[in-house]
Amino acid sequence: MSYDIAFWRYVETLDRDHHAVYSALVTGKPVEGLAELDTDAMISRLAEKLSGWTRTDEGTWEKPKMYLQTSTSPLHLSISMSFGAARPILLRIATPMRRFGCGLWNAQMGLRLAGYGEAGAKDER
Repeated sequence: MSYDIAFWRYVETLDRDHHAVYSALVTGKPVEGLAELDTDAMISRLAEKLSGWTRTDEGTWEKPKMYLQTSTSPLHLSISMSFGAARPILLRIATPMRRFGCGLWNAQMGLRLAGYGEAGAKDER
């Protein structure tokens, strides 16, 4: 089983069905009202935060009994990780990814935290 999170950025409003947006993004369906992201820079920042992990390919890292795998589109970054990795990883990457202006979607809880500077968000860096 995995623990899944995702990051994307709204252009105009946060008043959306976040679950529907997430479902569309991960299945490759078009979603209007989202900004294009620099996912290469986001993956690079993620790699910095995972410096003690073994990178097995462009979007996968492993550590004993833990893994983390990414998938991207121009509009989002999704991260699937082992449950054992969830707590230490979330604490390390949530703020840096939100600084890209992307909100954090937690699929397990059905909650989304707005990104810093995102449309309609409070800037609380």
